[in-house]
Amino acid sequence: MDTKSRRQVNPDDLQSIIATSIDGFLMVDMDGNIIEVNDSYCQLVGYANPAFRVIQCVSEEELIGGHACGVFGCVNAKDDPQGCGHGIHCRDCTLLKAIEETFQTGTGHINEEHHIVVNGEGHQREFTLLGSTSLIYSGDQRHLLLSLLDISEQKKAEEEKRSLEQQLHQAQKLESLGVLAGGIAHDFNNILAIIVGNCFLAKMHPDKAESNISTIENASERAAELCRQMLAYAGKSQFIEELVNMSQLVDEMVKMLQATIPQNVVINLICPADTPLIRADASQLRQIVMNLIINASEAIGEAQGKVLVTLKKTAINAGQEQKDHLGKPIPPGSYICLEVTDDGCGMDEDTIRRIFEPFYTTKFVGRGLGMSAVLGIITAHKGALQLVSQPGFGTSFKMYLPIESNELAGCDAPGQLSSVAWTGSGTILLVEDEEQIKQIMAAMLTSLGFSVLGASNGKEALEMYQKYAADITLVLTDIGMPVMDGYELFNKLKELKPELPIIISSGFGEDVITSRIARADIAGLIIKPFKFDLLSNLLKSVVENQGGI
Repeated sequence: MDTKSRRQVNPDDLQSIIATSIDGFLMVDMDGNIIEVNDSYCQLVGYANPAFRVIQCVSEEELIGGHACGVFGCVNAKDDPQGCGHGIHCRDCTLLKAIEETFQTGTGHINEEHHIVVNGEGHQREFTLLGSTSLIYSGDQRHLLLSLLDISEQKKAEEEKRSLEQQLHQAQKLESLGVLAGGIAHDFNNILAIIVGNCFLAKMHPDKAESNISTIENASERAAELCRQMLAYAGKSQFIEELVNMSQLVDEMVKMLQATIPQNVVINLICPADTPLIRADASQLRQIVMNLIINASEAIGEAQGKVLVTLKKTAINAGQEQKDHLGKPIPPGSYICLEVTDDGCGMDEDTIRRIFEPFYTTKFVGRGLGMSAVLGIITAHKGALQLVSQPGFGTSFKMYLPIESNELAGCDAPGQLSSVAWTGSGTILLVEDEEQIKQIMAAMLTSLGFSVLGASNGKEALEMYQKYAADITLVLTDIGMPVMDGYELFNKLKELKPELPIIISSGFGEDVITSRIARADIAGLIIKPFKFDLLSNLLKSVVENQGGI
């Protein structure tokens, strides 16, 4: 080392600095032997005295002349509470490594390390050190000065803070789940009110039951879509894009909600039948329409009021000043615009700023994902949202969904029944643990021309297949079942007959199923609940792909 860079220290000044410092100081020679310590260091390496419940200091006489490495326990001190005992030959000692580094480079560092000191009676104390080392010169002599700081209390405070933060985070998660559960219960109760009410009306007027059954079917589909929405929120399913007739969708939702909102609120609908189709996820769009209309009706409260729902095709031309709720320009193009306006209480600036926060609500009962879900769905569909509101003057939401150039009005809406009813033949092994669902599915399959063998779990189905393998043309199985689930049944059947077509019926999303079974190995996949025409179309596709079976 260059003599000009040597740190020359006056012995008297150094003694004064060491003696008065609140940090622990010790000085060692080139062999690592302690030649000087201060009172703070004696306290630092003291041990807990259980008799007095205090830190008992180690005296200077006990330390001076000893090796610095032997004062503390090793890095693995918890496994070796008696300390290292290896002296200068211990290569695991962080302190020794810092000493060696300092004699080579002039400085060294002791990173955050946990240590233990033990006295002759076996009393010990644990603490965490942070420190630095430097090489000093006094005349021609080289010594190493170590400055050590006990950060045990700081570490303890950090751990307590981290623990409190985790507890707070857990409490917030539980609160969010409670709010979300309240919102889901609210939506389901609305749907169940429609179903129960129409069942009552059908019993009262059997001659008019057809219209009630249609309403019940729509409400049931809405409940199924709400379940799919929650599975998607939990990352258990994927959204499905299709051609959507917004006029039909909005009209159905308004009719469904008309029976659930208070009688003091009137819904006026302006919805032309010739609006272009858009490519979107119908279940998500229904969620938007439901949220906007219910929020609008609740904003009116107990007063007489109205909600105006308007659907129209619109265009935003280049140069037009159209901005979304955040003030960002809406891209030029053709859009389907849904506007929901109420003459209710309106919102102040603070509410408008927070309305899109997850789980935020102005109601005394939580409303689930609320407007944050609405905004997320619109954004996922590359749309835009506008909001205008003022206390005492109501609120207006405008949702813009883009129309793709190749989406033409008048195209057949998806899911429509074929004009010619399809029928199949052969025997289907139906595996379903819910007896009522099994009966309904068996009736559907029978009406399509199939014979049905029923089983309540995978083990029963496997035994049945081994007995009637020559007659069974395909298998339709659930996934979640007792004794033997659908996954195990699928694998065992494929071992017996790899080419056997197996259709999976499940309440879980496709991503969950295909995470354990390769999609190419599955003949068909249908998510519960499903309509008859969807089952018919799937069976027709599977049968045709198998060459008529």
